[in-house]
Amino acid sequence: MSIPAKFRRVIEAGDPEWSPDKPMQAKILFGNHLGESLQIMTMTEFNAKMRRILDMPDSNPNKSKLRRLFMGYSDELTVDKDGRVVMPLAFRKKLGIVEGELKFMGQGDSFQIWKLENFEGEVDAPLDDWIEEQGADFDPMSLVD
Repeated sequence: MSIPAKFRRVIEAGDPEWSPDKPMQAKILFGNHLGESLQIMTMTEFNAKMRRILDMPDSNPNKSKLRRLFMGYSDELTVDKDGRVVMPLAFRKKLGIVEGELKFMGQGDSFQIWKLENFEGEVDAPLDDWIEEQGADFDPMSLVD
């Protein structure tokens, strides 16, 4: 699989050990909480999230669940200088594809990968419906403090 250039720039910027002579490193998250998508997270963002989880008090019952969710359902992702990655079969099966068109969706310091058909049904259509329900003059940024 080839990662589009604009997403590779996010991975480069979020990999503190990257240099032009080394491959980029990121984390790929694949838990059931992501539905039919995979999430690619920069090393910086993943480490920051893990630090927040590990800093939780041991008495918090969510700490072990979150640690398992993020550490147990993630793996290293190596991206070569041309933006190519070898996508393991288990991840392709989670997306429901062995080959076919993928959709990449930016999320700031991370991005999601979807099978195109699943993206259209799980993301595009529900967002379109939600926006339509809000009315013609709706400004989505009005929801942000």
